[in-house]
Amino acid sequence: MNGIAKLPIASTLLLATVVAFLLSPTSARAGLQISIGNPGLEHFDSDGGVQLDFGLTDSNGNPVGNLRPDNVKVFEDGKQAKILDFRGVGQGRPVDIVFVMDVTESMQPYIDAVKQNIISFAQDLAANNRDYRLGLVTFEDYVISKYPDCNCPYRSAMTSDVHQFIEWVSGLHAGGGGDIPEDQLDALAYAASFPFRPEAEGIIILVTDAPPHHAGDGSEYTQHDQAYHDHHPGNTQVTDLTGEATAALLKKNGLTLYAVAPPPFIAPEYQKIVDETHGRSYNIITEEGHFAELVRQIGHSIATQYSLTYRTPRPIEDGTNRSVELQVEYGGQSATASTSYQVRGIGGAAINVPEEEGAPGQQAEGVALNQISFKLWNLVIPLIAIFGLLGLSQLRFGVSQEELKAIVDAQAAPPPVAARPLPRVAPAAPPPPTAPPPMAGGGGFGPRLQTLNPIAPIASEYAVLKDEVSLGRGEDNDIVIPHASVSRIHARLLKRNGAYELTDLNSTNGSFVDDRQIRGSTVVSNGSQLRLGDIRFVLRY
Repeated sequence: MNGIAKLPIASTLLLATVVAFLLSPTSARAGLQISIGNPGLEHFDSDGGVQLDFGLTDSNGNPVGNLRPDNVKVFEDGKQAKILDFRGVGQGRPVDIVFVMDVTESMQPYIDAVKQNIISFAQDLAANNRDYRLGLVTFEDYVISKYPDCNCPYRSAMTSDVHQFIEWVSGLHAGGGGDIPEDQLDALAYAASFPFRPEAEGIIILVTDAPPHHAGDGSEYTQHDQAYHDHHPGNTQVTDLTGEATAALLKKNGLTLYAVAPPPFIAPEYQKIVDETHGRSYNIITEEGHFAELVRQIGHSIATQYSLTYRTPRPIEDGTNRSVELQVEYGGQSATASTSYQVRGIGGAAINVPEEEGAPGQQAEGVALNQISFKLWNLVIPLIAIFGLLGLSQLRFGVSQEELKAIVDAQAAPPPVAARPLPRVAPAAPPPPTAPPPMAGGGGFGPRLQTLNPIAPIASEYAVLKDEVSLGRGEDNDIVIPHASVSRIHARLLKRNGAYELTDLNSTNGSFVDDRQIRGSTVVSNGSQLRLGDIRFVLRY
């Protein structure tokens, strides 16, 4: 990091962009463009529903806002699927958006533009019925807002109050930066750890005018980067991440990247992440003169997305990866976009629901395995298991069905009545109660949540076995709390710097620490009372 200023580089990058622009075969967009999000599987296990959120722009990059269901077709693994629900402009899922801002010296105009235009950005979301929350991450050669010494009110927090977000951005002041590349990849990874709502569309908006550091680039700190050195003592590299690893992380978390950044021939990592997450990229060099308008355009693009739900031709959790193709016909033009998803479970037979009469791909003769309905299959599986066990009893143990029935009847028959009751023996005196375990940490029990007044089937104590655990009613949580007042995915408990931090994940009935409802995240002390819905705990560690 040689202390070279970034501003003189901008003109060089601009010249390179102009040359590439002039040498390109065409400078206009070719027809319609689809931006498609990652499929949502919230209703897959109940009705085989798969949700797709997508946006459509015309040849000038303007959002198309009057699509109808008959303009759209969906194919899964090459087979047309039935669209169950099509929601027009602004009627899609809630949306959580995290701005990831480069705050080095040359970025002040962009910071000001976000601050001045975020009101119209949010108003567009609200006007189109999008329930939104906003978050903020700041970085230079390290992720500033990740560390406690930042004293940032927006650290790991999200807000639905646009005026609070403006206060956060108003406190940003660009400066420093050292060398040209910055730590964008770690900033994106940190943004991916924010408390996104499970039912919400997750979007990250990156704003930077520099390429990123990446693993193996040989970056070293100098006296120009004391702040970086303070947060990375002994490190010889700014980051261990690559563009591919960052793209995989965002995709795994179902997040979409909108990148306002240098073009691919300068920083190819951003385009890789955008492509993997089905996002959009904007050239910050050519957009420099009207970045304020671009902020509003991005907000409008997010606000005017479409949402549809289709029934998968294979509504069974067989662990397979499914390819999805979306086709749009509009105004004499067409566009196609592809994505994919993987269902839970292990690999198995492809079992398809029979299509309605006249539907494309319907088989005309016979009844094959791939035409068994999902509900019928759920009935067949237990019957196969029962008959299989009966057959196994004969093969392995030589027991006939008649003998097996006799054994069952004998077990079910009441025992013979004794002629004379045995004399009752007085029970032995119970042993004296043992002393209760020590409540303070260090007693060998480890971190745990002790339930106050537990009600079956809620356990009296839950061990906290990892540094980060999810809590909720759903079976896929680390700690399952089977109570109606607890949301399916309710909260997250995270160990950070020797203490624990509780984050509410947009639960229905709220999360409380010492009877105070939390908004976002809060630190939880040893012995603090936690309440999730109506269930109370004491955290011990």
